[in-house]
Amino acid sequence: MRAAPAQMLALCCAAASLRAFGLSDTGTTAADFLKLGSGARSEAMGEAYVAVSDDTDALSYNPAGPAQDLAGELSATHSAWFEGLSYDTLAALIPDSRGGAWGAGFSYLSTPPIPRTFLTGGGSQPYGYVQDGTFSPYDMVASLDYAHPLGGGFLGGAGFKLINESLDTQGAFDFAADLGTLWQAPVPGLTLGASMQNLGPPMRFGASAAPLPFVARGGAAYRTAGGALLFSAEGDLPYDAAPAAEAGAEWNVADRFFPRVGWRYDGQFNPWSLGFGLRYGDWGLDLSAVPYGPLGLTYRGTLGWTFGGPGAVLEALTADLSTVGTGSPAELEVRMSAPYRVDTWAVSIFKPGHPADLVRTLSGFGPPKGPVAWDGRDAAGGTEPAGTYWAVASVRYQGGRRIHSRYARLTLVDAPPEAALALDPSSVDPYARADAYVPTEFRPSLLSGGAVRSWSLVILDGSGRPFRTLTGTGPLPASVVWDGSGDGGGEFISASRYAARLSVADAFGDSAVSRAVAFTAVFR
Repeated sequence: MRAAPAQMLALCCAAASLRAFGLSDTGTTAADFLKLGSGARSEAMGEAYVAVSDDTDALSYNPAGPAQDLAGELSATHSAWFEGLSYDTLAALIPDSRGGAWGAGFSYLSTPPIPRTFLTGGGSQPYGYVQDGTFSPYDMVASLDYAHPLGGGFLGGAGFKLINESLDTQGAFDFAADLGTLWQAPVPGLTLGASMQNLGPPMRFGASAAPLPFVARGGAAYRTAGGALLFSAEGDLPYDAAPAAEAGAEWNVADRFFPRVGWRYDGQFNPWSLGFGLRYGDWGLDLSAVPYGPLGLTYRGTLGWTFGGPGAVLEALTADLSTVGTGSPAELEVRMSAPYRVDTWAVSIFKPGHPADLVRTLSGFGPPKGPVAWDGRDAAGGTEPAGTYWAVASVRYQGGRRIHSRYARLTLVDAPPEAALALDPSSVDPYARADAYVPTEFRPSLLSGGAVRSWSLVILDGSGRPFRTLTGTGPLPASVVWDGSGDGGGEFISASRYAARLSVADAFGDSAVSRAVAFTAVFR
């Protein structure tokens, strides 16, 4: 089965070489608006997008791209061209439950009204032109794509388009197909892509016909610096023009700001393009500016919304860890909604503070093979002090999308437990310091250690026998109140001597017993 995507790549390259592409064919195709791309992000990157294609812009460059998108996405793009032309696109990506994704798009090119003129005269009459109102030519295309992983790191996709061009009273319909593939190479961060677009019969206007603007694309994209930097390069072989070369770059600044630059050389216009993107939650705004030599600048803006994205959950299977003796690590489980699409993962351990201090990062490629363990040491191998720490998981999916989990709390213990017990001052008779009122309030505490799993406070009578036992699980409470009753239902004897003792056991099997606190129990 892995031969299929490889054959698709070879087919793209072979089909592109079947004819000599050149400037002699310029202006010979119909539906040239299909060359206009779609979103502002791809335009800002010089249209070097065949190997990027991880959002709705993929519909215009590589139909395999939607399989990279793990979230549903809706986008609306408006392009302001020279001479009053405008180009608008609506696009959607919807992943399915089998790892693939559907894509749908609709684009509309409109022009300002153009005067309609007729040639008059002939015979004995002089020739002339008469204006008869105006008309507004328009072009539009509707597309439907499907993409799916093919195995071996390959993604494949195909698309179908319905095309309409209208010129005054004349119009034409046609259809076309797109084919594409992407390969997530074994080199981390590297993706190769190829596509063939606008495969279809000639478009007919009355008795005349013109071919569609077929183009073959091939390129590479590389993500580095933990996915924060994206570089792309591409070569295009169009049917009706000279080959074109493109390159682009994008910088992810804190998943909020995305400056971009692009370069495109086709021997016709200024090759540089610029733009940026902004992200806030599920919303994004992308803007670009592309110069077209003496024709002027074109501007493009895309508003996007993502929904139903992939998830990442970090659960502390063992939230307590100890560095005492041989130690006992914390175990953390990273769960994700699409593990087969995970590129890299990381679990970062932080010490609370302003700002928080990064202590250790545990990471790997692909989904984690099991629980992630932290032994309480920093990156240099040093032992961290006791206290509370926080862990967060970050997952980068194929295509560059990054998801962060909520924080999980960890408790580090670096010494065995040592317990202490005292009478609360409100329970002590100020005139007879040895007397304690009943009900009696005790203050338990830990002098060292932590991660208390269970505790018990035992009230002993004057003979040293247990009279009442109070127990609990989890951390020590701030106070424990004895109401004067015994375990068998008996009541304490006023002015008699009693003693109290605290026992604690931690999560690592260590235990401790406090010194006994003696007192005379009296009515208030």
